[in-house]
Amino acid sequence: MALLQRSSRSLASSFGCAKTCLTRGMATTNVADDLYSRQRTILPLGAAVPQVSVDAFVAPSATLIGNVQVVDMASVWYGAVIRGDLNHIRIGAFSNVQDKCVIHAAKSSPTGLSARTNIGGFVTIGAGSIIRSCNIADNVMVGKRCILMEGSEVERDSKLEDGTVLPPGRLIPSGQLWGGNPAQYRRDLSHEEIDAITEHAEQCATLQKDHKGEFFLPYSFAYLEAEKLRASGLI
Repeated sequence: MALLQRSSRSLASSFGCAKTCLTRGMATTNVADDLYSRQRTILPLGAAVPQVSVDAFVAPSATLIGNVQVVDMASVWYGAVIRGDLNHIRIGAFSNVQDKCVIHAAKSSPTGLSARTNIGGFVTIGAGSIIRSCNIADNVMVGKRCILMEGSEVERDSKLEDGTVLPPGRLIPSGQLWGGNPAQYRRDLSHEEIDAITEHAEQCATLQKDHKGEFFLPYSFAYLEAEKLRASGLI
């Protein structure tokens, strides 16, 4: 019994150190005190390397993996994950993928359609949405926490309400508003509502410039703080 208790204490101690400490040579550093973020925004996978346009914005806490393309003035916001490990994913011009979205592409689709994920231009993907192997045309608004499953397609100038779920292979015709789980037709969109979709995407493209200017410096603020500590002899 005593041996079992000693083993349990030893295991708990080792687990705690693994959670809180980093070993650097002979020195040990608490993770909470570490100055550098280990978040990798761009993650190549084999020969597949994410491609990001010079005027696009990918937030520091977002992650692009593998075969992903983010084109002109598009933006991927905080905590979003775009995982192109099995197939190609494209984010079109002036489109925005909001916070904590997950976008994936399957290797193949049970519907027989392309398993790639293609998001057109001037598209907004609302926060917390999940997109998998679907096609979204230009000028579409996808509400918050929506789920678009394999083979689903949204035609241009359309809108999905918050929490909408598209089953595999579902087609959303142009110029319509859909919502619910599973998605159902609500009504046709007015010309003003269609124009508002474009305006929202343009506003996000303008906003991303401010965020990009803050985070895409030659070096991070953590580097400056570390240099101050080195100069004072503390590290």
